[in-house]
Amino acid sequence: MKKYIPLLIISVAVLTIILIPLKVISYGYLPIDDALRHAGKVISGKGWDQILVIRDDIKMDSHPGWHAILGFVHRVFGIDQDGLVVFSVIPLFILFCLIPLFFLERPEAWPLTLLLFAITTGGMGRLFFGRPYIVSMIVLLILCLNWRGLGTKNFPKLAVGVFTLLISLCTWIHCSPHLWALPILAFLLAREYRVAFRLAIATAAGILIGAILTGHPAIFLKQSIYHTVLAFSGNPLSRMLVSEFQPRGGDILVMMIAAFLLMWRYMRKAWNMKCIDNPVFILAAVSWVFGFFVTRFWLDWGMPAFMIWIALEFQDLFKGFVREYSWRRLVMTGIFCAVLYIALTVDIEGRWTYNLTTEYLVEGDPKQEEWLPGSGGIIYSNDMGVFYQTFFKNPEAPWRYCLGFEPAWMRPDDLAIYRKIQWNYGAAQSFEPWVKKMRPQDRLILRRTSDSKPPIEGLEWYYAATNIWIGRLPKK
Repeated sequence: MKKYIPLLIISVAVLTIILIPLKVISYGYLPIDDALRHAGKVISGKGWDQILVIRDDIKMDSHPGWHAILGFVHRVFGIDQDGLVVFSVIPLFILFCLIPLFFLERPEAWPLTLLLFAITTGGMGRLFFGRPYIVSMIVLLILCLNWRGLGTKNFPKLAVGVFTLLISLCTWIHCSPHLWALPILAFLLAREYRVAFRLAIATAAGILIGAILTGHPAIFLKQSIYHTVLAFSGNPLSRMLVSEFQPRGGDILVMMIAAFLLMWRYMRKAWNMKCIDNPVFILAAVSWVFGFFVTRFWLDWGMPAFMIWIALEFQDLFKGFVREYSWRRLVMTGIFCAVLYIALTVDIEGRWTYNLTTEYLVEGDPKQEEWLPGSGGIIYSNDMGVFYQTFFKNPEAPWRYCLGFEPAWMRPDDLAIYRKIQWNYGAAQSFEPWVKKMRPQDRLILRRTSDSKPPIEGLEWYYAATNIWIGRLPKK
């Protein structure tokens, strides 16, 4: 019977990982941002220039692969935008949490690692956002677990081919190919020059193939870099950036865990410089430092690498005091998985149910219809949440949004007004340039409490939904 212990361990962990997102979704959970607009875009069948008022030099969709996948699911299964969001959340979470189980000698180390990050950092919440960056995080996990396959003396054609394919999918789906320079840098710093060279070949080939899959490779690659430059240019204050581009103070608890594991290794006389002088640890450390400038360096690159490093440390620890076919392994796995399930599914501070009380602006609602934009109208707002929620519920509506998912895509004149609004913390007078531009079919939509009517002159106001005010030009 003991020979089945490894299989039972895998089975318990797999079942737990599958049940976690199913439980979260059962609350009625919806992500707050990009998963909504990805689903809405697929349902709408429109280009971004028909949805947003954007710059003339934005020429194509930034996530063609992801929208192609969602579009295929929509056409084949006929599911609506809510179903597309569910499809986005569940498989991506499961793949991220499942894959390392099959590459570790002691897979019970992985649930413990997930549990550790669930209770020490808020980064685990991003795995429920249903966004395509999780695809790149999954590929990074695979790289961190299998990079030695690129370092054999004979040229490993299969390994290079596999990573070329994976990076091409990341490029097509996630649209940030230039960020794969970060793992290459880590391998160079670890003096794994052969691996760095072969990974660079796979990366270059993968980016090229992924760009070709978009149908417009030159435009796609140019726009990917241009988008990054635009997002960080012209921002006098870091708080004006979208939240994931802002600086991060560093997850000190995670660093304390690393220090504890290294100290424990030293105390049990198992110290080896290779435990820190390796590309996985260096990638985690470099990304943690870069996270002080841009939080996504840590969340999307450093955290997955660090999770693998910690899992490997736990694995080495378990191999030292628990036999391979010991029932203790199964008991430990059961405890880790049970606590992990509780830690991630309990609705702490309404994190999975906050959207249940959200009131949306919905085309066709008789109370709101008169106050929604007219055909060809524009919604002006300084709150990206207005775009995410309204577009998600009205993907085929005949209006556009001045502010969408990234301020850098706004037209220069609108971006200047938006930055002025940010600079003045949303002061009423900073909205005046937009009010002067408004036409009868346009609307200004602001978030304020029911007893806080916007003190913006020249508009008449209607409290349309919870904390949502709609302003329009007075009817003549």
